[in-house]
Order: sequence, then structure tokens, then C-alpha cells
Amino acid sequence: MRKRYQIYITGNVQRVGFRNQAFEIANATGISGKAMYIDHAVMIEAEGETDKLPDFISWCRRGPELCTIESFELTEMPLEHSTEFIVVHGIVSSEKLTDIFSLHH
Repeated sequence: MRKRYQIYITGNVQRVGFRNQAFEIANATGISGKAMYIDHAVMIEAEGETDKLPDFISWCRRGPELCTIESFELTEMPLEHSTEFIVVHGIVSSEKLTDIFSLHH
């Protein structure tokens, strides 16, 4: 069975390779979705089989070696049936989130 989660992480999470490492781990484990910097946080959407998601989510709770996580929010979302994991480059303003998500469906 597949599930999809939105993961919102704050702290020292930018400029530490969070998105790129999430991309590598997602591709290695069959997780699809997206990773982006938003304001001063990282937001990741992860969709995959329920037996593969826990390891990916566990890694997101720790993050890359140089990061410091202050808060971690996990929200279950409706499935999108995405087939790839993408990195949205740059820093997205939370005011532009609707635009980003509608462009990458």
C-alpha cells in the first residue's frame, strides 16, 4: 500500500545538503515526491510503499550530518501517484507554495 506525507523541518537545514541527500535516499529506496527550501525550512513530500517510507522518514528526522533540527512535522496527504523525486531549486516563499505545487503535478 502507498502513502504520501508532507514533512516540514525547521532549524539549521539550509546549505547543509538536505535536499540533495533526500533526493539520493529517495531514489535509492523507491520514494517519489519533492524537496524544497521554503522560507527558513525544508519541506519534503514523500510518497511510497508503506514498508519503505519509515526508513526515509527516519532519515529526515536526523537529516545530513551538519544540520540541526529544531522542529519536525509529519502530515499524511492524499496520494498523487508521482513517479519521481525532484529537487525544487532556490528558496521558495511560503506565499508561492500554491504555484510550485500546481506546476509540478
